[in-house]
Amino acid sequence: MLRRLLSLILKNRRGNVAMIFALMLVPLTLFSGAAVDFHQAMSARSRLAEALDAAALAVGSSPHLTESAARQLATDFLSANYPAGMIGRIGNIQIAFDDVADAVRVSGESVIDTAFLSLMGIDTLKVAWESEVLRARQNLELVMVLDNTGSMSGSKITALRSAARELTAALFDNAHDADRLSIALVPFSSTVNVGTQNTRAWWLDPDARAPDHAANFSPAANRWDLFDSLRDTNWGGCVEARRMPHDIEDTPPDPASPSTLFVPYFAPDEPSGVSNFANSYLSDITTSSNLLTRQSYTQKYWNRTPSGSGPNWGCTARPITPLTSHRSTIDTAINAMTASGTTNIPIGISWGVRVLSPQAPYTEGAAFGDRETIKAMVILTDGENYLNGRSNINYSDYSGYGFIREGRLGVISANDSTLSNALDSRTTAACAYARSLGIRVYTITFQVNSASTRDMMRACASHPSLYFDSPSNEALREAFALIAGDLTNLRLAR
Repeated sequence: MLRRLLSLILKNRRGNVAMIFALMLVPLTLFSGAAVDFHQAMSARSRLAEALDAAALAVGSSPHLTESAARQLATDFLSANYPAGMIGRIGNIQIAFDDVADAVRVSGESVIDTAFLSLMGIDTLKVAWESEVLRARQNLELVMVLDNTGSMSGSKITALRSAARELTAALFDNAHDADRLSIALVPFSSTVNVGTQNTRAWWLDPDARAPDHAANFSPAANRWDLFDSLRDTNWGGCVEARRMPHDIEDTPPDPASPSTLFVPYFAPDEPSGVSNFANSYLSDITTSSNLLTRQSYTQKYWNRTPSGSGPNWGCTARPITPLTSHRSTIDTAINAMTASGTTNIPIGISWGVRVLSPQAPYTEGAAFGDRETIKAMVILTDGENYLNGRSNINYSDYSGYGFIREGRLGVISANDSTLSNALDSRTTAACAYARSLGIRVYTITFQVNSASTRDMMRACASHPSLYFDSPSNEALREAFALIAGDLTNLRLAR
C-alpha cells in the first residue's frame, strides 16, 4: 500500500503535491532522528538503573558506614558500572537512609546530548532512576559441615581454618543485627562427635534399647556399662549412624521407638594375634577358635585397661558446635579442628541437618519452613568417601556405620570400591533430603582429583552455581568469600 502511494505521488506532476511532499520530509526526518535520541536515552536509563542497583546493594550490605563513606562507596560503584565514555553524564546522586523501614535509597540522573532533537531546540534529554534496597530482616542459620580427615593434614587444614574464619567474619561484620545470625560447625571423619557432655543423654540410648546397641557383644551388654568398666577409658563423644533411613533423616529420637535412638560409638576389640584386623586392644581371654566368638566375648571388657585408642578407635573429629550467635565461640571451634581418620560424608550431612533442626538432639534451630529464617549448609570435602574393606569376619574396619558385616550401610562386601559407592549413594540421598527441607546447600571440593566425586558434590548443591571446585588454597578462600557474599546479598525492593 505504501509503495503504491509513493508511486502515485511521484507520478503526479502537479506542483502542489510536490510542494506538500517536500514540506513533509523535514518533520519526517526530525521524527526519525528523535527516535534515535530517545533510544539512546532509554539505553542510558537501563545502564543507570543497573549502576544504581549495584551501588544500593553495596551500601545496604555495609550497615555501619558513615554517611560520607556510604556516598563514596556508592560513587565508586557507579563509576565502575557507569564508566566515563558511556552514553550520558551521570549526576545528582542522592543517598537516603530510612531507619524505620531499614532501607537504603540511591537515586541519580543521566543527561544525554541529543543529535537530532537539538534541531528543534532540545539540546539534552534527562533520565532518572531510584534504587531501594531493604536490608534483609530474615534470620540466617548456617552450618558448616567440614572434612576433618587425615588427608586434610598440614597446609590444607590450616587453609580451611583460615577460609572458614573469613566466612564467619564476613557474615558477622555485615550483620545488621547479630542476634539474627547463628552459625554451627560439624567436623566429620569416619563419624561425628556430639561431645562428652552428652554422656548417657536420653537420646543416646542409656538403657540399651536400640537394636544395634549390643550387636557386637555376647552376652548382650550396655555400651555405657562397658565404658564404665574399662580402666582409664571414657566415651570419646562420637556416635554411630542409625539404621536406614534414619541414618540421614531428621527422625526425632524416641525411647518408645528404639530404632530412632542414637548409639554411642564403641569400636569392639578385634581378635588378638590374627592378621588383617586393625583394632585389637585387649587380650581375648577366651580360647575359642571361632573368631567372632573371641571378638564378641563381653567378659573381656570388665576391669581391663585398653591399649591405644581402644573403643574410641576412629573417633577422631572434634565435637559439634551447635548454632550460636557468638562469633568467638564458632571461631574457637574452627581453630580447634584437626585432621585424622577416613571420609564419611553422609554422616556429616545428616548431623548438619540435625543441627539446623528445632527438635532433639539439637533444638536451637527454627522450624523448617519458617518464612523469617534462611537455613544454609556448606559441605566441604577434600576426597572420596572411603571405608577400608577387610577380608575377615567383619568385612571392614569399624566406622560410624559399624562393621559392614552388620549390614547398616546396605551392602555386605569387603571391596573398597563397593563400600565407597554405598557411601556415595547415602551422600546423594542425604543431600536430597537436606534440600527437601528447604536448606540452601553449598558444596566445595578442595583439591579433589576424582571427577565422580566432583560431579556428586555438584549435584548435591541446591544449584550448580552453588558448587565450588577449589584446586588451591586461594581458590578455597574465594569459594568461601563468594558464599559469604551470596548469604549477605540483599533483595532489591524496586
